[in-house]
Amino acid sequence: MENNITVNMENLSEEEREQLMKIIKKSNGSKRNIWKPEYDEWYFCVSGYGIVGSNVWINDYIDNGYYEIGNCFKTEEEAKFALEKLKVETELRRFAEENNEYEIDWENDAQEKWFIYYCDKICLYQTYITMRNDVYFSSKKIAKRAVDYIGEERLKKYYLGIED
Repeated sequence: MENNITVNMENLSEEEREQLMKIIKKSNGSKRNIWKPEYDEWYFCVSGYGIVGSNVWINDYIDNGYYEIGNCFKTEEEAKFALEKLKVETELRRFAEENNEYEIDWENDAQEKWFIYYCDKICLYQTYITMRNDVYFSSKKIAKRAVDYIGEERLKKYYLGIED
């Protein structure tokens, strides 16, 4: 099923045109499949010590174990990205655990619950329901400190998945 849309680009600002072109480019891309190496093909993975290495796929229990947990990458860059993403998520969770003033209670609607999201910049949002498997903070102040601690660029790239 194909949907065609006609857009008058003259009515859009330069920024809106750029955003639209990114969306069009993304929508025209192929659906991502989870890559699995063929026999005798090289792949990259992250060791238990946090080191990116490469292996040749021989379809043994080690290869399949890496694949099953999502630790099997076509390129070294993909493996390094996955490692940094894991580090940022861990840093953020630890920061929340060490700095929150109380444990988040989803039964208590009166309790503050803040999380980090993106809306043209890093934003902080208060919620009363769990939105995703996000990290939540007991106050806006603590959430802001977490952003400062980890860094906006690292959060955008590795936690929120925002590409510039």
